[in-house]
Amino acid sequence: MSVLNKSFLHKLKNNIIFFIIYSLLFLVVIKTFGYIAPFFIGGLLAFIINPLSQKLERKFKINKGISTLFLSILGVALVIFIASILVVKGSHQLVEFLNDIDSNSYSYFGTMVNDWIDNLSKYMDYIQGISNNSINVQDLVSRYGNNLANIAKSMLTKTIDLATSLPTLILIIITLFMSTYFIAKDFDKIGYGFLNIFTDETKIKVRRVKSEIVYSVKGYIKAYAILMSITFLVIWMSFLIFKIPYGLPLGIIGALLDLIPFLGIVVIFVPVIIYYFIIENYFVSIGISIVFIALSIIRQILEPRLVAANVGISPLSTIIAIFVGIQVAGMLGIIFCLGLLVMHDILKKVDIL
Repeated sequence: MSVLNKSFLHKLKNNIIFFIIYSLLFLVVIKTFGYIAPFFIGGLLAFIINPLSQKLERKFKINKGISTLFLSILGVALVIFIASILVVKGSHQLVEFLNDIDSNSYSYFGTMVNDWIDNLSKYMDYIQGISNNSINVQDLVSRYGNNLANIAKSMLTKTIDLATSLPTLILIIITLFMSTYFIAKDFDKIGYGFLNIFTDETKIKVRRVKSEIVYSVKGYIKAYAILMSITFLVIWMSFLIFKIPYGLPLGIIGALLDLIPFLGIVVIFVPVIIYYFIIENYFVSIGISIVFIALSIIRQILEPRLVAANVGISPLSTIIAIFVGIQVAGMLGIIFCLGLLVMHDILKKVDIL
């Protein structure tokens, strides 16, 4: 004799089936993402472009094909711009830093290396006086330092060459543009074709699921756009106030990397804090540390609230999903857990679960 309610057991079975199906679909997408990335990104762009092209058609009587073509070009150009900032600009800054180190210039990284050498030499001189071992730190650094810098630059150059391979890059851009344009152009037809596989009764539920998914995706994009904007402004303004170079490009890179929880601000702030501490500029080091801590706290407070408010799930559930997601697989874990939470909530609303 069962001690559990039959209705509860039925819901539990449906939830387990839903979890298994969702997990399998998510795993398939992740494993095949390298092959479907242009179509996946194209689908997301088409999802954004479609309502915009409809508004242009209604308000300004612009042909949907023309507006879709224009918006597709704009969307793909934006994706390329963001990717180029991450890859080309970021790599360019790294090359500049390595060049500074290699040439012992008066940049901060060059100065930092020189300070390390001077301080280390003092300690080694003291040790030499005790042990009579003839260790020359300057010789060691001059012998191996340039080699390490050259190796790093060589590896970076090869990586950039590989990443910017023209034939592959052109093929990806063309595929991305074509998929974006044709999915956006036939967005409604694709939707109607998908609906036609269901019965009339099921179509009503599917339409409700679609509208809820659209609302949730828009809310998710809006929430993280706000968070990324805050991260960008804080990095840029703090670097500007403390007169730290490269504030604008590093702010953009930090904002984009901020999609990976905590990584964006850690990668940008921590090296700066350590560097200024080593060169004994404690004012800048402490100031940037305060900004870093404040931004971390603000982000942790705002993220669950913004996601909950814009996606339509409770703040507590959002906090749990984000926390578990980070522990399991970082940003990928957050997407999985939030997606699971949102889809479960949607299917409950339409009485499927």
